[in-house]
Amino acid sequence: MSRHLTIHIVASVPYSNLNRDDAGTPKNVRRGGVTCALLSSQSIKKGIRTKYETTSADKSVRSGQLVDVICSRAAEIAPEADEKALTKEAKKLIGTLTKTAEVAEGTQESDRSIWLSDEEIEVAAAQIAANASDGTFIENGQTGSLAIAAFGRMFAAAPQKGTEAALSVSPAVTTHGVQIATDYFSTADDIREQNRDTGATFLGVAQYTTGVFYRTVTIDKQQLKDSWTGFSSDESEKNLRALIDAIIYGLPRGKQHSTAPFVQPALVFAEEQQYRCAYDFETPVKPDKAEGGYLIPTMTELDRQYTAARSFDPDNFGATQVVTGTYPELGTLFEGTNHTTKNELIDQVVAWIMDQ
Repeated sequence: MSRHLTIHIVASVPYSNLNRDDAGTPKNVRRGGVTCALLSSQSIKKGIRTKYETTSADKSVRSGQLVDVICSRAAEIAPEADEKALTKEAKKLIGTLTKTAEVAEGTQESDRSIWLSDEEIEVAAAQIAANASDGTFIENGQTGSLAIAAFGRMFAAAPQKGTEAALSVSPAVTTHGVQIATDYFSTADDIREQNRDTGATFLGVAQYTTGVFYRTVTIDKQQLKDSWTGFSSDESEKNLRALIDAIIYGLPRGKQHSTAPFVQPALVFAEEQQYRCAYDFETPVKPDKAEGGYLIPTMTELDRQYTAARSFDPDNFGATQVVTGTYPELGTLFEGTNHTTKNELIDQVVAWIMDQ
């Protein structure tokens, strides 16, 4: 049995700007001679983590202000403790993980962001409250947070306590060229309207795009077992199910309320792999001549690459090969795979992870 499983996801995302650059333009990349829309892997990870932690009891905090969080909890544990002493110890504890940045004279050092599970915050607060902090509230290379184990973390001053990521997340890129649309908008003024005055409170422009996005997430189950201390807990399967569900649905949330662009994926394809790999759209697909749109040629091209990959190296693919999605003709594609529902796909992926 292989240690890698790659989940391929295709989704047609309507008019949106889920992930934008510093100028507000939808992120994009030149590929195959055309401009393709892009959702960064960082933004996808944030979307997955947010959905996972919203639906599970497994929480974590990533912030540059964890000293305040730890002190607040320590004060609840030991209300008689001196607040300044707690703050001093919390800063000392966090300082064992982060390097002090050099700053110009007269300027304030910026917050140093780190990522801790709720369990680690609780242990740190308890140690400080008991005046027994020894810097060992984090296990070397491990964590009880599935999100942290999945995406990894590092500590500049304590690299041995960093956690190697068990998931590899690709950017989502459209399989075809796109146009960036500019939308002129104004903000209505109720009082002006009541007085029959013309004009608006604010005038502006925003940019959007649309397209069929392809992305992948590869799970290294051996690394997950090494990084995640909750692997053998009673909640492990439940949390893993929530994580896989979040991988399927988790996308960035830029301008989500003004565009409401979220749709169910056309394809979710999980395949066990000896050497982790994805498929490729270096040649952008063209609109379907009969039906229009890019989804049909995207699925056709993926099926072609699926067949070619097995002709090239059939030994690279293991027994777990599961397909689901909303694409109407999915049953005619990816011959030899198990076509099923979303929940059954999650069941099989979780069973593959747990089978060590």
